[in-house]
Amino acid sequence: MCMGPLEIGLVAAIVIAVIFLILFLTALSSKKKAQQQAEEQYEAKEKSLKDNYEDELEKERVEHKKTVTKQRADFDATVDSKDREIDALKLFSKNHSEYITDMRLIGIRERLVKEKRIRPEDMHIMANIFLPKNDMNDIERISHLVLTRTGLYIIDSQLLKGHVYNGISNKQFAELPTIEHVFDVLDLDPRTPQTLVLDENDDKQSASFVNYSNQLHYVEQLADALRRKLDLKYTPMALLYFNPKNEGAVTISNYVQNTNTKVLVGPEQLDEYFNKFVFHGRIQYNVEDLARVMEEIESFN
Repeated sequence: MCMGPLEIGLVAAIVIAVIFLILFLTALSSKKKAQQQAEEQYEAKEKSLKDNYEDELEKERVEHKKTVTKQRADFDATVDSKDREIDALKLFSKNHSEYITDMRLIGIRERLVKEKRIRPEDMHIMANIFLPKNDMNDIERISHLVLTRTGLYIIDSQLLKGHVYNGISNKQFAELPTIEHVFDVLDLDPRTPQTLVLDENDDKQSASFVNYSNQLHYVEQLADALRRKLDLKYTPMALLYFNPKNEGAVTISNYVQNTNTKVLVGPEQLDEYFNKFVFHGRIQYNVEDLARVMEEIESFN
Protein backbone atom coordinates (compact mmCIF):
# COMPACT_ATOMS: atom_id res chain seq x y z
CA MET A 1 0.00 0.00 0.00
CA CYS A 2 1.54 3.21 -1.05
CA MET A 3 1.44 6.28 1.16
CA GLY A 4 0.25 9.44 -0.21
CA PRO A 5 2.05 12.72 -0.05
CA LEU A 6 0.19 13.71 3.10
CA GLU A 7 1.14 10.57 4.91
CA ILE A 8 4.75 10.89 3.82
CA GLY A 9 4.84 14.44 5.11
CA LEU A 10 3.35 13.38 8.42
CA VAL A 11 5.93 10.63 8.86
CA ALA A 12 8.71 13.02 7.97
CA ALA A 13 7.38 15.50 10.50
CA ILE A 14 7.28 12.80 13.14
CA VAL A 15 10.84 11.72 12.36
CA ILE A 16 12.07 15.31 12.52
CA ALA A 17 10.22 15.79 15.81
CA VAL A 18 11.81 12.66 17.22
CA ILE A 19 15.22 13.84 16.10
CA PHE A 20 14.73 17.26 17.74
CA LEU A 21 13.49 15.55 20.90
CA ILE A 22 16.55 13.36 20.96
CA LEU A 23 18.78 16.39 20.38
CA PHE A 24 16.95 18.31 23.11
CA LEU A 25 17.25 15.46 25.59
CA THR A 26 20.92 15.06 24.67
CA ALA A 27 21.56 18.80 25.14
CA LEU A 28 19.64 18.78 28.43
CA SER A 29 21.67 15.80 29.63
CA SER A 30 24.93 17.49 28.60
CA LYS A 31 23.88 20.68 30.43
CA LYS A 32 23.06 18.77 33.60
CA LYS A 33 26.34 16.90 33.32
CA ALA A 34 28.25 20.14 32.82
CA GLN A 35 26.41 21.72 35.74
CA GLN A 36 27.19 18.71 37.90
CA GLN A 37 30.85 18.87 36.91
CA ALA A 38 30.92 22.59 37.71
CA GLU A 39 29.37 21.93 41.11
CA GLU A 40 31.84 19.14 41.79
CA GLN A 41 34.77 21.38 40.77
CA TYR A 42 33.43 24.18 42.98
CA GLU A 43 33.03 21.81 45.92
CA ALA A 44 36.50 20.37 45.32
CA LYS A 45 38.00 23.88 45.16
CA GLU A 46 36.09 24.94 48.27
CA LYS A 47 37.32 21.83 50.11
CA SER A 48 40.89 22.48 48.93
CA LEU A 49 40.77 26.08 50.13
CA LYS A 50 39.31 24.98 53.45
CA ASP A 51 41.96 22.29 53.86
CA ASN A 52 44.72 24.75 52.97
CA TYR A 53 43.34 27.29 55.42
CA GLU A 54 43.17 24.69 58.16
CA ASP A 55 46.73 23.58 57.32
CA GLU A 56 47.96 27.18 57.56
CA LEU A 57 46.16 27.61 60.88
CA GLU A 58 47.76 24.43 62.16
CA LYS A 59 51.19 25.56 60.97
CA GLU A 60 50.73 28.94 62.68
CA ARG A 61 49.58 27.20 65.85
CA VAL A 62 52.60 24.90 65.80
CA GLU A 63 55.01 27.78 65.08
CA HIS A 64 53.43 29.87 67.83
CA LYS A 65 53.78 26.97 70.24
CA LYS A 66 57.43 26.55 69.23
CA THR A 67 58.06 30.29 69.71
CA VAL A 68 56.40 30.34 73.12
CA THR A 69 58.30 27.21 74.15
CA LYS A 70 61.62 28.72 72.99
CA GLN A 71 60.90 32.00 74.76
CA ARG A 72 60.09 30.12 77.95
CA ALA A 73 63.24 28.03 77.59
CA ASP A 74 65.35 31.15 76.94
CA PHE A 75 63.82 32.87 79.94
CA ASP A 76 64.45 29.88 82.18
CA ALA A 77 68.01 29.61 80.87
CA THR A 78 68.59 33.32 81.54
CA VAL A 79 67.24 33.01 85.06
CA ASP A 80 69.36 29.92 85.73
CA SER A 81 72.43 31.62 84.29
CA LYS A 82 71.83 34.72 86.38
CA ASP A 83 71.33 32.60 89.51
CA ARG A 84 74.56 30.74 88.81
CA GLU A 85 76.39 34.02 88.16
CA ILE A 86 75.18 35.49 91.44
CA ASP A 87 75.97 32.30 93.34
CA ALA A 88 79.45 32.23 91.82
CA LEU A 89 80.06 35.83 92.76
CA LYS A 90 78.88 35.13 96.30
CA LEU A 91 81.20 32.13 96.46
CA PHE A 92 84.31 33.68 94.95
CA SER A 93 84.11 37.29 96.12
CA LYS A 94 86.79 37.80 98.73
CA ASN A 95 84.96 40.25 100.97
CA HIS A 96 81.77 42.21 101.48
CA SER A 97 83.01 45.18 99.45
CA GLU A 98 83.81 42.98 96.44
CA TYR A 99 80.41 41.31 96.58
CA ILE A 100 78.66 44.70 96.65
CA THR A 101 80.75 45.87 93.71
CA ASP A 102 79.91 42.73 91.73
CA MET A 103 76.20 43.29 92.34
CA ARG A 104 76.51 46.92 91.24
CA LEU A 105 78.30 45.88 88.03
CA ILE A 106 75.64 43.26 87.28
CA GLY A 107 72.97 45.90 87.85
CA ILE A 108 74.68 48.28 85.42
CA ARG A 109 74.87 45.54 82.76
CA GLU A 110 71.23 44.57 83.23
CA ARG A 111 70.10 48.19 82.93
CA LEU A 112 72.10 48.80 79.74
CA VAL A 113 70.70 45.60 78.21
CA LYS A 114 67.14 46.40 79.31
CA GLU A 115 67.43 49.87 77.78
CA LYS A 116 68.70 48.17 74.58
CA ARG A 117 71.87 50.25 74.67
CA ILE A 118 73.97 47.10 74.52
CA ARG A 119 73.37 43.41 73.83
CA PRO A 120 73.97 40.80 76.54
CA GLU A 121 77.05 39.56 74.67
CA ASP A 122 78.55 43.08 74.61
CA MET A 123 79.41 43.11 78.34
CA HIS A 124 80.67 40.40 80.70
CA ILE A 125 81.61 40.50 84.38
CA MET A 126 84.19 38.17 85.91
CA ALA A 127 85.17 38.05 89.59
CA ASN A 128 88.11 36.74 91.59
CA ILE A 129 90.41 35.95 88.66
CA PHE A 130 93.82 34.44 89.25
CA LEU A 131 96.53 35.38 86.79
CA PRO A 132 99.49 32.95 86.78
CA LYS A 133 103.04 34.25 86.42
CA ASN A 134 106.42 32.57 86.13
CA ASP A 135 105.12 29.13 85.16
CA MET A 136 102.53 29.05 87.95
CA ASN A 137 105.08 29.80 90.66
CA ASP A 138 103.58 33.24 91.20
CA ILE A 139 99.90 34.14 90.99
CA GLU A 140 98.24 37.54 90.93
CA ARG A 141 94.60 38.08 91.79
CA ILE A 142 92.14 40.38 89.98
CA SER A 143 89.07 41.24 92.05
CA HIS A 144 86.84 42.32 89.18
CA LEU A 145 87.21 42.26 85.41
CA VAL A 146 84.62 43.86 83.15
CA LEU A 147 84.83 42.94 79.46
CA THR A 148 83.08 45.19 76.95
CA ARG A 149 83.42 45.96 73.27
CA THR A 150 84.79 49.38 74.23
CA GLY A 151 87.53 47.94 76.40
CA LEU A 152 88.46 45.84 79.42
CA TYR A 153 88.35 47.23 82.95
CA ILE A 154 90.20 45.91 86.01
CA ILE A 155 88.60 47.09 89.25
CA ASP A 156 89.90 46.95 92.79
CA SER A 157 87.18 47.84 95.32
CA GLN A 158 87.39 49.05 98.89
CA LEU A 159 84.77 49.77 101.55
CA LEU A 160 85.01 53.28 102.92
CA LYS A 161 83.39 55.86 105.10
CA GLY A 162 85.41 59.00 104.59
CA HIS A 163 87.02 61.20 101.95
CA VAL A 164 89.39 60.45 99.06
CA TYR A 165 92.12 62.89 98.02
CA ASN A 166 93.13 61.72 94.56
CA GLY A 167 96.29 63.07 92.95
CA ILE A 168 97.15 65.37 95.84
CA SER A 169 100.67 66.81 96.16
CA ASN A 170 102.58 69.80 97.53
CA LYS A 171 100.58 71.99 95.15
CA GLN A 172 97.70 71.72 97.62
CA PHE A 173 99.72 72.31 100.81
CA ALA A 174 98.91 76.02 100.98
CA GLU A 175 95.21 75.24 100.60
CA LEU A 176 95.29 72.19 102.90
CA PRO A 177 98.10 72.56 105.46
CA THR A 178 97.02 69.39 107.27
CA ILE A 179 97.93 67.37 104.18
CA GLU A 180 101.55 68.55 104.41
CA HIS A 181 101.72 67.04 107.88
CA VAL A 182 100.20 63.79 106.54
CA PHE A 183 102.91 63.64 103.86
CA ASP A 184 105.57 64.03 106.57
CA VAL A 185 104.06 61.35 108.81
CA LEU A 186 103.67 58.87 105.93
CA ASP A 187 107.10 59.83 104.53
CA LEU A 188 105.70 60.58 101.06
CA ASP A 189 107.38 62.48 98.23
CA PRO A 190 105.45 65.78 98.12
CA ARG A 191 106.28 66.26 94.44
CA THR A 192 104.56 63.02 93.42
CA PRO A 193 100.74 63.02 93.31
CA GLN A 194 99.33 60.59 95.85
CA THR A 195 95.97 59.01 96.55
CA LEU A 196 95.19 59.47 100.22
CA VAL A 197 92.06 58.33 102.00
CA LEU A 198 90.73 59.76 105.25
CA ASP A 199 88.95 56.67 106.59
CA GLU A 200 86.68 56.73 109.61
CA ASN A 201 87.75 54.12 112.15
CA ASP A 202 85.41 51.40 113.32
CA ASP A 203 84.97 53.14 116.69
CA LYS A 204 83.42 56.06 114.74
CA GLN A 205 85.22 58.41 117.10
CA SER A 206 88.31 59.01 114.99
CA ALA A 207 89.69 58.85 111.45
CA SER A 208 93.06 58.07 109.95
CA PHE A 209 94.83 58.68 106.67
CA VAL A 210 95.66 55.69 104.48
CA ASN A 211 97.87 55.86 101.39
CA TYR A 212 96.36 54.00 98.39
CA SER A 213 98.98 55.14 95.86
CA ASN A 214 100.71 51.78 95.90
CA GLN A 215 97.38 50.03 95.42
CA LEU A 216 96.73 52.17 92.35
CA HIS A 217 100.15 51.29 90.99
CA TYR A 218 99.45 47.61 91.62
CA VAL A 219 96.15 47.72 89.70
CA GLU A 220 97.96 49.39 86.80
CA GLN A 221 100.57 46.60 86.85
CA LEU A 222 97.78 44.01 86.80
CA ALA A 223 96.28 45.69 83.74
CA ASP A 224 99.60 45.57 81.91
CA ALA A 225 100.22 41.97 83.00
CA LEU A 226 96.81 40.92 81.71
CA ARG A 227 97.48 42.64 78.38
CA ARG A 228 100.74 40.76 77.95
CA LYS A 229 99.35 37.44 79.18
CA LEU A 230 96.39 37.48 76.78
CA ASP A 231 98.16 39.37 73.96
CA LEU A 232 95.46 42.05 74.03
CA LYS A 233 95.34 44.85 71.49
CA TYR A 234 94.77 47.43 74.25
CA THR A 235 95.78 47.71 77.88
CA PRO A 236 92.78 47.32 80.21
CA MET A 237 91.71 50.39 82.14
CA ALA A 238 92.66 50.24 85.82
CA LEU A 239 90.03 51.46 88.29
CA LEU A 240 90.08 51.93 92.05
CA TYR A 241 86.53 52.02 93.37
CA PHE A 242 85.43 52.94 96.90
CA ASN A 243 82.13 51.52 98.09
CA PRO A 244 80.38 53.61 100.74
CA LYS A 245 79.85 51.81 104.03
CA ASN A 246 76.48 53.48 104.14
CA GLU A 247 74.50 56.00 102.07
CA GLY A 248 76.53 59.11 101.20
CA ALA A 249 79.44 57.91 103.33
CA VAL A 250 82.20 58.55 100.79
CA THR A 251 83.30 61.69 98.93
CA ILE A 252 86.26 62.63 96.73
CA SER A 253 88.48 65.54 95.76
CA ASN A 254 90.17 65.04 92.41
CA TYR A 255 93.37 66.97 91.79
CA VAL A 256 94.46 65.11 88.69
CA GLN A 257 92.39 64.58 85.55
CA ASN A 258 94.75 62.95 83.06
CA THR A 259 95.64 59.51 84.35
CA ASN A 260 95.41 55.98 83.10
CA THR A 261 93.98 54.97 86.46
CA LYS A 262 90.55 56.19 87.49
CA VAL A 263 89.44 56.62 91.08
CA LEU A 264 85.70 56.40 91.59
CA VAL A 265 83.56 56.70 94.70
CA GLY A 266 79.97 55.59 95.24
CA PRO A 267 77.49 53.84 92.94
CA GLU A 268 76.56 57.03 91.09
CA GLN A 269 80.11 57.58 89.80
CA LEU A 270 80.48 53.89 88.92
CA ASP A 271 77.21 53.96 87.00
CA GLU A 272 78.10 57.23 85.25
CA TYR A 273 81.53 55.91 84.27
CA PHE A 274 80.28 52.73 82.60
CA ASN A 275 77.29 54.51 81.10
CA LYS A 276 79.75 56.86 79.39
CA PHE A 277 82.52 54.49 78.33
CA VAL A 278 80.60 51.27 77.62
CA PHE A 279 77.93 52.94 75.51
CA HIS A 280 79.75 55.95 74.05
CA GLY A 281 83.33 54.66 74.02
CA ARG A 282 85.31 53.71 70.93
CA ILE A 283 84.85 50.09 69.84
CA GLN A 284 88.00 48.04 70.52
CA TYR A 285 86.78 44.42 70.45
CA ASN A 286 84.04 42.37 68.84
CA VAL A 287 81.97 39.74 70.65
CA GLU A 288 84.24 36.95 69.36
CA ASP A 289 87.26 38.72 70.90
CA LEU A 290 85.47 38.95 74.26
CA ALA A 291 84.54 35.25 74.11
CA ARG A 292 88.16 34.35 73.35
CA VAL A 293 89.43 36.42 76.29
CA MET A 294 86.93 34.79 78.65
CA GLU A 295 87.91 31.30 77.45
CA GLU A 296 91.60 32.04 77.98
CA ILE A 297 90.97 33.41 81.47
CA GLU A 298 88.83 30.40 82.40
CA SER A 299 91.57 28.09 81.12
CA PHE A 300 93.94 29.14 83.90
CA ASN A 301 91.34 29.64 86.65
